[in-house]
This record gives sequence, structure tokens and C-alpha cells, in this order.
Amino acid sequence: MRPKVHQGHPLEQLDTRIFRACDIRGRVPEQINVEVAFAVGRLLGRWYPQAKVGVGRDTRVSSAALADALIAGFLTSGCETFDLGFCPTEIVAFGVGIERIHLGVMVTASHNPEPDNGFKVFKAHGDQEPIAHLMDRLRVALLENPRGQTVSAAKAPIALSLINEFVEHIAEPLDLKWTKGPLALNGLNGTASLVATPLAERLALDVRWIRGEHAGLPVTGPDPLKPPLAAEMSAFVRASRTGVGVAWDGDADRCVFFDAAGALVPNAYVMAMMADHFLKNAGAAGVVYDPKLVLSIQKTVTRHRSHGVRVATGSSHMRAAMHQTGAVYGGESSAHHYFGRLGGIDSGMLAWVTMLQIIEHSDQTLCELASAYRQEVAVLPELSLKVDHPEAMILDLDQALLKGKACLEVEGGKATFGVETHRTYRLASGVRFSLNPSTTEAVMRFNFESDGDPRHLLEQSEEILKVLLRHTDSDETSLPVLALA
Repeated sequence: MRPKVHQGHPLEQLDTRIFRACDIRGRVPEQINVEVAFAVGRLLGRWYPQAKVGVGRDTRVSSAALADALIAGFLTSGCETFDLGFCPTEIVAFGVGIERIHLGVMVTASHNPEPDNGFKVFKAHGDQEPIAHLMDRLRVALLENPRGQTVSAAKAPIALSLINEFVEHIAEPLDLKWTKGPLALNGLNGTASLVATPLAERLALDVRWIRGEHAGLPVTGPDPLKPPLAAEMSAFVRASRTGVGVAWDGDADRCVFFDAAGALVPNAYVMAMMADHFLKNAGAAGVVYDPKLVLSIQKTVTRHRSHGVRVATGSSHMRAAMHQTGAVYGGESSAHHYFGRLGGIDSGMLAWVTMLQIIEHSDQTLCELASAYRQEVAVLPELSLKVDHPEAMILDLDQALLKGKACLEVEGGKATFGVETHRTYRLASGVRFSLNPSTTEAVMRFNFESDGDPRHLLEQSEEILKVLLRHTDSDETSLPVLALA
């Protein structure tokens, strides 16, 4: 049943912080509810009246009601609307890519914990309006037209499942005959198993599941990089005696890997492995990557005498860069992987089976593969901190690093695809340090890497961290333990 949307319900108290550069995200019901969802669907339907619209949803408690309200808004505006059901985000993006739908909306808050939820929007490739601009238009329109409407008796949406078609699209061209034994899979009770299970059957893979999709999302959020969840997965890989572990976030567009010993493989190395794999037969096509961790993938690009483009963090920026450059692969340090053969979208499913191809064709274990990249570049796990005054922190960093550490390079404010990249420092010792505001949480992300002596990386990162902690919340007073990833 569609939710009832009350006549004249006020949206004057709309919290505009839900509108982000790449999506809409907030707390249910305080910031996002069925009234907001209906209004978003109604507005998008009015702006795209001739579009075929598809709505998918993740497994959160609130997702079904929000999806129904979105659908009701689209139907009220007269759009031909398809209900894609429960599915990973990449299914919605895939539907747009193959032109089965022209506009797709995924109801999800990705890796955020419940009760957060939100909406990711995908548009046809010919639509040149950036997603960030569309988010801004929605914000303004909702503030100017702040009242809901009663849902009219519009026609019902058309049920459309694209999962089987997507599985075949992924599997059919693959050159994969997996001989390395069973695999450990972890969907964190999100949507990953809805595609990974039939994909595993299609490819005759023996898989062992922990946290499929039926038991509720983890309290801390379905983020496979959260230390408790990563530790749980590590233990499961060891206990199940599998050679490779794979974990996805709640909407399955992020994908991380564990070796047979249960060690998490840093995504900087995964990106480099993917780039190595795709650049072998890429011709003139290159790769794109975000500015957080770049040294490993840059070395890979150099090996292949290819080219790479650094792009601002965020899925909409990465997808735009994939289209504009014709890149064969794109990687984000947050474990998003983008593929030219899927029209530039990010796919946790294609990332998984591509890694299996890489391992199978190399005749090495995942641990052995990662070891070669570790010898070139050392990285530390990403650090996230709430910063009181970012401007003061950057000034403090400039004074500390430019003064006595032989800083060779400082970057910041450089336009890449119309979006500013963020602050980066490259020291003479080989240490590279970058800071970026999160696009999904109210924190700053800090990344350290080095192609020099790993001991210098640890020493200088600890010194930098002391500066950072002067600008964080009062409860973050202890120095985190830093160790090589």
C-alpha cells in the first residue's frame, strides 16, 4: 500500500543539510520522511515528465515506505514509473545505463547507520546537468513550495526486476574459471546477496555467507571498513578456511577484500591491481582516481605508459570523469570501483569477480599479490576526525609542514572537472598526506602514504596527527595508534 501523504503537511522546517553534493541523506523521520520523499518524487516527475522512472531500495526499515512515497510522487506527476524492488544501487544505475529507464532513484543511506536514509539519483548520459546542481534545485524548490499533497488515485507502478539481466551482463563476457576454493562473502545484511548469490551460481563459485540480508543492518552501520566489522569478517575468513574474503556496504557499491589470513587488503593496492588488470589491453584509454591515495595507482599507470586523471572525491564526479575521459577503470580510496564496460558506473559486483580474475590469472594468492604493491608504497588506514575549525587547522598544518619538513608540494583549490580538490602535502621523505571533508559524514578524512622509507611515514604521520588533534572535539585527546595497513 502506498503511504498516506496528508494535505497541507508543512515542510517549512525542512533541514537543508540533507542535500549533499552527490545525494540526499539524513535521519528518519526527523530530517527525511514520506512527506519529503513524496515531494522529491513529485518535483523530479514535473521536471522530467517524459522520462521512464525507476525506484530501487535497500534493506533499511524505512526504505520500503520511502520508496512507495517517491513512487507516489512520480505517479502523481504522470511519469511512467517502475518499481525495481530491493536491489543494490548499481542495479538502478545499470537500468539507466541500458536505457531501460531514463531517471533512477535509489533509496539508501549507503554505509550510514539506521535510522539514516536518503536518495541517490541517476540520470541519462545525455543529461548534462551535474547532480550537485540538481540537488541544489531540489533544495530551493522544496523551500519555495513547502506543502505536501494528498496522493491521488494514480495508476500503479510497473514491477521491474533487472537483477537477472545484470548478472548475465556481468558474467557472460568473463574469462573466469575459479580453481582456488571457497570464498567468504559478507553483505552486512544489506542488498549484496541479492546479486552475489545468483552471480555465484552463474559462475559456479563455492561461497560461504556471513550477514546476508535478513537479520537487520549492523548498529554501527553497514560499513565493511569499520574496525569491529572488519575484525568480524577477518575471523570469519580464517574460520571458514577460505582463500579470499569479500565484503560490501549496505547498498553494495563499495567492495573490500581480505586475504586468506583475514588481513584487509588496503584499497590503495586494490585500485592499483585493478588498474594493472585493465590497462594491459586498454589501448589509448586511461584510468581516473580520487585525490586521497594516489601513489600506488600512479606507479601502475607509469608502468603501462598510460595516463591517469585525478578527480574530486564523490560518485557523481567520478562517473562524469569516466564519461568525459573514456577511462577503462576508476578507483576511489573509499572502495568504490568504476568500470568503462558498465558505462562508467561503480559496481561492487564487477569489482568482486574482477579480483577473482586477477588472482586466478596471476597464479598467486591475494596476499602475495598485495605484497608486491606494499613494497612500492606504504599506506596507513584512513583516519576520520571531527574538526572544530578546518581553516585554522589548515593554517596550523601549513606552518608546521612548510617550516621544517622540507615540503616539496602543497596542493589545494585546484579545479578538476569543475570541483575543487582538497589539501595535499608531499614531503621530501616521500610521505604524502591529504585531507578531505567527507561527502557523507560531518568529519574530515586524513590519509597518509609514502613511496619512501615506511619508518619515516610512521614518524611524520604521528607528528602531523599531534597538530590535527589540537583542532578536534574535546573528547578526542588521546593519540590514535598508527600502523601500516
